[in-house]
Amino acid sequence: MSCSGTTKRSFGSRSTKTTTAEDGGKDLSMRAPRCSRCSAGLRRGLVTAWLVAAATAAAGAMQPAGAGQLPPGLLERAEQGDPIAQNDVGSRYYAGRGVERDDAEAARWIQLAADQGFAPAQYNLGLLYFRNRGVPENDAEAARWYRAAAEQGYAPAQAGLGYLYTYGAGVEEDHVRAYLWLELAWRGADSDFTRTLYAGQREALADLMTDEDVRESRRLADAWQPAASR
Repeated sequence: MSCSGTTKRSFGSRSTKTTTAEDGGKDLSMRAPRCSRCSAGLRRGLVTAWLVAAATAAAGAMQPAGAGQLPPGLLERAEQGDPIAQNDVGSRYYAGRGVERDDAEAARWIQLAADQGFAPAQYNLGLLYFRNRGVPENDAEAARWYRAAAEQGYAPAQAGLGYLYTYGAGVEEDHVRAYLWLELAWRGADSDFTRTLYAGQREALADLMTDEDVRESRRLADAWQPAASR
């Protein structure tokens, strides 16, 4: 689906700049849709920055480095096939929390959890593919893993997939689908902080869409069900 109709919202129709104490006052909306004519490198840089910011805010996603050791029994549970433990171990290798940072080990453990259908791991694996961390850079593969988690109703992945559709990274650019996934992420967000983050991007995107397309996105969101419910 692509944007249709004749009347688009003006760029200045609303403010989407989002600042909070948690992010140190920086603008998390990044006004990405305004950059539709930017170079491919700059566009990709904006996508990467937003995906990393969103991942940092997401529960169950990879978190920044910190001191300490692996919790007792965590590695054993991961080796026994527990996807939650596997994702946790992989995330720690990614960030260097309790272990030496090792992107290849991070990808290996996260892949094991993702292959079992664990949505946070699928989301994390998508970010690894997008950032060329432990696996070859592959935007289409990143989008595939984001979608796998998004279709389970995992809000961070829904937001990430919406952002990929906004810019056409790994998928064909499609603002109706982008708004759909950002709307679903906003509805399913687990904190005020992430709701604000997702809303900022959704409303910035709406500035480029017709009223008809926004209504279509919301209609699709109302009808959407997670994969397990279909």
